[in-house]
Amino acid sequence: MKYIEERSSVINPLNDYDELLKSKKKLRIKLGVDPTAPDVTLGWYAILRSLRKFQEYGHTAVLILGEFTAQVGDPSGKSETRSVLDSGEIDKNSKGVLPVIKSILHEDNLEIVSNKEWLSKLSISDMMNLASSTTLAQMLEREDFSKRYDEKNPISLLEFFYPLFQGYDSVAIKADIEIGGNDQLWNLMLGREIQKYYNLKPQVAVTFPLLVGTDGKKKMSQSLDNYISVKDTPENIYGKIMSIPDDVMWDYFLMLTDLEIEEINETKALVLSEKLNPFDIKKSLGKIITNELYDEDSALLAEESFSNITINKNVPINIPEIIVDQNDIHLPNLLTENLITKSNSEARRIISSGGFKINDVKYTELDISLDKLNDSILQIGKRKFLRINKK
Repeated sequence: MKYIEERSSVINPLNDYDELLKSKKKLRIKLGVDPTAPDVTLGWYAILRSLRKFQEYGHTAVLILGEFTAQVGDPSGKSETRSVLDSGEIDKNSKGVLPVIKSILHEDNLEIVSNKEWLSKLSISDMMNLASSTTLAQMLEREDFSKRYDEKNPISLLEFFYPLFQGYDSVAIKADIEIGGNDQLWNLMLGREIQKYYNLKPQVAVTFPLLVGTDGKKKMSQSLDNYISVKDTPENIYGKIMSIPDDVMWDYFLMLTDLEIEEINETKALVLSEKLNPFDIKKSLGKIITNELYDEDSALLAEESFSNITINKNVPINIPEIIVDQNDIHLPNLLTENLITKSNSEARRIISSGGFKINDVKYTELDISLDKLNDSILQIGKRKFLRINKK
């Protein structure tokens, strides 16, 4: 279990963990993921990777798709009440992430279940019994709840039920160990208490570092649009990794590669002492991650593409081309309809801030005539290109 012990932030209680390993039993390792967004980010992948390691040590991975808890929304780290997702959106998100999750984990020792199977069937009596397992004082021991309470920011009773539901998941699947990101430690530890309440042996909580997103400030999140998707093209994955700040890449090495901790620390020391160039080390990181998600050839081509566009300032050979027939063009519509940007508002923001070019010349207006655009190469940021031609 070297990978887990070296990469985890917390193993609590450590004595219980050691006893579980000494027992030589096939352990049930729980990970819950709420389908609140339709994509699997590298942040998710880092935790799924750790779950896969447990599988490789011979244990059973029990992945709980939080289709019930997603309706509540995890309040961990939140300063305000979260909006409730509707079942249609959750179902759509589940269909998006489930095939990707299955492709990451090993099939032979994997159980995937939805917590709506048991949580949706709880009666009022069952809910009262579950609520009896925890006190208000325990809830307010949680830093985010305590802070909101002190600042008189509203906390709905529904939010208190989120960690109760998560703990009941551990009861339902009889978890030996539950894993999650650092922000989940309190929830995981409450799961122990709820298991005790239901006369089960309490689980061990194992947490891991949260990956910071491409902005270099906040944790990777689809809602913050600072994420890297595992379904991105190899070129985009490599390019986005190259965009992260130097000091952030060490957690990526830790959670997204199998390099020995000693090698990571030695490399970091050489970078800090200016004996190695951090740019070159990040290129190595990009190749390792892209290779794991795709293959070696894809990683090499992604590196070559990045060098051509970013270092050599070359335009890639294979650029998507569209034929346009209307004369007056609203650029945000054009870029969004052709999947270059995710929304018109994103396109407007990028254009207005100078991140948009036509034939390598910055253009900040939102509208343009086709005559000025015909046979042109549009560029958003460093890596997204589109060729325009007249019908």
